[in-house]
Amino acid sequence: MPDFYIRTSDQEVERMLKQLAEEDMRSISMEVAWLIRQEWARRYSQPNPAISVADAMLASEEVKKGE
Repeated sequence: MPDFYIRTSDQEVERMLKQLAEEDMRSISMEVAWLIRQEWARRYSQPNPAISVADAMLASEEVKKGE
């Protein structure tokens, strides 16, 4: 598998990436991979037609109560 190198002169982006990686306890490479997967899922995943927004919100509230 080929390696990819990311280079940016944007110091704010560099700072943000380092902070995200540190908070998530990931290496910078793994943080970039995670961010790409998140964006891929956001763009290309299809909503589950069997679950309505109301159902998802209700499930979220139930999870919060269990914490």
